[in-house]
Amino acid sequence: MRPSRAASIGLAVALTAALAMVPASPAEANHAAPFDGPQHEYGEVVDYPMVFPVGGENRYSASFWAARGTGIHHGIDIMSPKMTPVVAVADGVVGRYNGGTNQAWIDSYSRCCTLWIAHDDGWTSKYIHLNNDTPGTDDGQGWGIAPDLALGTRVQAGQVIGWVGDSGNAEGTSPHLHFELMDPDGVLVDPYESLRSAATGIPPTICKPATASLDNLLGSNTLIKQDTRGVEVRELQAFLAAVGHDPGPIDGVAGSKTITALRAFQEARGIAADGVVGPTTRQHIDRIGKVLPVVPALDTTNRILRPGYRGEDAKSMQKLLALAGYDPGPADGVYGPKTEAAVAAFQRAYGGLDIDGKIGPATRAALATFLGLGNVKACSG
Repeated sequence: MRPSRAASIGLAVALTAALAMVPASPAEANHAAPFDGPQHEYGEVVDYPMVFPVGGENRYSASFWAARGTGIHHGIDIMSPKMTPVVAVADGVVGRYNGGTNQAWIDSYSRCCTLWIAHDDGWTSKYIHLNNDTPGTDDGQGWGIAPDLALGTRVQAGQVIGWVGDSGNAEGTSPHLHFELMDPDGVLVDPYESLRSAATGIPPTICKPATASLDNLLGSNTLIKQDTRGVEVRELQAFLAAVGHDPGPIDGVAGSKTITALRAFQEARGIAADGVVGPTTRQHIDRIGKVLPVVPALDTTNRILRPGYRGEDAKSMQKLLALAGYDPGPADGVYGPKTEAAVAAFQRAYGGLDIDGKIGPATRAALATFLGLGNVKACSG
């Protein structure tokens, strides 16, 4: 049952005109047309000091650029059991409640549950898919926003503002908090490293990928379209895979699957989805390429990776295999049967390699050549 918020309504009404009675902010447009601002680019990895938003068991990954329908995720899903407490990441006030900025409209609104917190420093955090079920059910009859929160209510970093759930378009999925972070100019940025730092205390790793893997693509004026072949296409395919649009095999041939992935990327960026890489699409690839998390580096050790091995080098190779189109299973750093099978499949397809399911110098070099990533460097903090 929805708890009363009467104690906060007076404050909310007094502050609504100053804080909330505004037209839809530029952030709303990010869902259709992402934009860059004077301080940050859309999707830029940032070092933002904050409290971790989920107060219990959780798991999450760097999923800002994951494809969602024809758009980009532009947030981080923090998977956690239903009814796990959600806390404010910074001091501020409730700026939107269930998407609304008008208290009268919110009072008559029956669905739950999202919150936006306007931070004192001008940033904004968004908390989406809060619980909307009676505990122990999936009935949609609950209210997962903390009692006595309303528009304009002041909150402190670490204060419980709600509980994890599966409301909105997350019905039918595992419970999670969809968390977004927006800078003072309304630009959505990638909060993954800031979340990691908040959870672990380890300073964020903010880095740019080496541009070698996009040099040919960005340095050429050639239009890339259906059936185009060459190293530029291979780099395009690797890029599309990295941002969550499946181009099929990274083989340097712009087949139908690559063109479909390209169109999906263009739609997500709000540009003409013509399936052709011309000046405008190259500009967007360049922008995202500057802020994407670095492609995992090929390790320079002499260790031959084989079934049963564990470590960061194994995790990097799993990520690179997936980028090449060979499914190694989760990138968990554990060299298990699925990773072995993916390596063997790559060796078989590439040719000239021992098909032994192990990663030694020859297979490592072949994977670098196949992906066009031989010059990509490890990310330094």
